[in-house]
Amino acid sequence: MTQAIGEAAEREQLGRYRRTYRPGPADVRRPLAEAVVLAAAIMVAAIGFVVGVPAMGVVGVVALLAGGAWSLWDLSRSGAVHRRESRLDLYEHGVVASGEGQVRVVRYDSTTVRRKIVHATKDAAADGDSYRYTIVDTDGAPVVLRHGIECPRQWGVEIEQGILQAQLPTAQAALDAGKRLDFAPMWLTARELGTGSESVPWSQIGDLAVVGGWLSVRVRGRAQPLESLPLCLMPNYVVFRALAERLHATSVSGAAG
Repeated sequence: MTQAIGEAAEREQLGRYRRTYRPGPADVRRPLAEAVVLAAAIMVAAIGFVVGVPAMGVVGVVALLAGGAWSLWDLSRSGAVHRRESRLDLYEHGVVASGEGQVRVVRYDSTTVRRKIVHATKDAAADGDSYRYTIVDTDGAPVVLRHGIECPRQWGVEIEQGILQAQLPTAQAALDAGKRLDFAPMWLTARELGTGSESVPWSQIGDLAVVGGWLSVRVRGRAQPLESLPLCLMPNYVVFRALAERLHATSVSGAAG
C-alpha cells in the first residue's frame, strides 16, 4: 500500500511529502456508557415484571431495544470509519486517502471541501468533537474523512490551508477580471455579495458571523440577514471567507476615504 500511495502522489505531482495520519485509538468511553445503559434497562425490566408492575417492565424493555439498536448502529459506523479511512497522507499539493485496497488522490488546486464540525461541549478543546470533511478526488468522486483518523483538528486545518493557498490567487485574479465566483448557494463579485437572485453591495454588508456552525450574512439597516445557512453546505468556505473579508475591508476603507 505504501508503494501505491507514493506512486499515486508522484503521478498526480503532489510534490513534497508532509506527514501521515492513521486511524486513531478506539474510544472506550462510549461502549462503556452504552453497556451501563443496557444494564440499567435490563434491571428496570426485570424488577418491573418481578414485582408485578408491567408498565415499569415495558419501559425497561423499550429502553433495552432502543439502546441495543443504537449500539449496533454505533458499532457498524465506527467499524466503517476505520475501514474506509485507514490512512491519510498529506503532500505539498494534495492528499492521498487510502483504505480497503483503494488509493484516492486529491489535489488542492482543483478540489472542493465541505466541513462539518460538531463540538460535544462548549469547550472547543474537549475530546468527543465530531469531524467530517468531504473533499473531491481527481476523478470527481467525493472522499469522506471523519474523526476516525487521528488528530482531525490538525489535518482538517492543514487540508483547508492547502486549498486556500492553491486556490486563492486564481480566485482573486478572476474577481479582478470582473468574473463572478460561485460558492453555492452564495456567490460574489468584486462589487457585491449575493444568494440566488438577490445581491447586496459590499459597502452594505455588516459582517459575516459564524455561530454554532451557521453562517449569517448581516446587512446594514436590515433586521433579516441576506443569508443564513450551515457551513457544511458551502464549498470551500475557507476561500470564500478570505475573499469576502478582503472585499468587505476594501469597501469599508473606500467609503471612509
